[in-house]
Amino acid sequence: MPRKQWHPAFVAAIKEALKGAPPGQIEVEAEVALSSRPLDVDILVIKKFGEAGLLHPIAKFFSRYNLFEYKSPPDHLSANDFDKGMAIAFLYKALKHPELLTLDNFTLSFVSSGRPRAMLGMLKKRGFEVKKNTPAPGIYAVEGWAFPIQVVVLNELGDPQTNYMFAAFFTRRGRLKAESSAILVEKYVKDRSDGEVAQLVDFVFENELVQIEDLEEVMRMTLKMTAEEKKKIYELLTRYPASREWGERVRAEGRAEGRAEGRAEGRAEGRTEGKVERSQEIIRKYLARRFGLDSADIQERIQQLTDLEILDRILEQLFAANTMEEALDIIGNSLV
Repeated sequence: MPRKQWHPAFVAAIKEALKGAPPGQIEVEAEVALSSRPLDVDILVIKKFGEAGLLHPIAKFFSRYNLFEYKSPPDHLSANDFDKGMAIAFLYKALKHPELLTLDNFTLSFVSSGRPRAMLGMLKKRGFEVKKNTPAPGIYAVEGWAFPIQVVVLNELGDPQTNYMFAAFFTRRGRLKAESSAILVEKYVKDRSDGEVAQLVDFVFENELVQIEDLEEVMRMTLKMTAEEKKKIYELLTRYPASREWGERVRAEGRAEGRAEGRAEGRAEGRTEGKVERSQEIIRKYLARRFGLDSADIQERIQQLTDLEILDRILEQLFAANTMEEALDIIGNSLV
């Protein structure tokens, strides 16, 4: 898939990952041009203002200017990409911030879906210290240079709740990809006005980047959703050819649940009606045998009593009544 399709999606994922930043603290420049053709070099730059700490692990080491060299899943980071990234970083500093005399305000991140073994091996041979899972799974901190460097391996990231925005970039099947895809869909359903999430969801489904395991996880998620949320899931899945069948399954299961709930409610109502009728019949027979009250007027009054709690209370009181007048008062008072 062409890079021009992956790059905007990666920028959207980065923006989603940084949403916890205080207002005005972060500025994302998607494509900073450093030269014109034939070199045609651009780079993703994230500017951080202020000293507030950022929550996402990728942003933990951010300084003022944070440069990203990113490779889409069909591509990979080679050993030479490290030198290219360093050259671009120096070019950015020289062209965009020549007033800065030191490199203290810069960081450089290399990002790819798979682990760049050749690059990591080369870094160790050059004397850099590479710390795995620092500060979190999937992040390799590179120490020994003039400014902080990290290598981010998206397939090795941890908690899906933290990294769901990279669902499109996980090329390895498993829990991380499936749960991240489901969480991304859930966030879209709960707030379709979220621009980054909407862009990522559209990218995932439009480019058929969901696996069967991912859709199965979405189906499991719908079990805890409201009818309105399930409707939104149906609308989302049926919008794209690759997931249309799953959308129809959501609707079919929703209808089946509705029928089952209807039958259950019907059975419950039927049981209640049966109890009411039995209680009414007991009262009729008791009044007829105990006090000789079996007129049409009495039958009609009893028929009007349909609340099961009231019927139970009448039965208790009738058994304690000593006269016909007391029994009639009990029935009459219950109809008020």
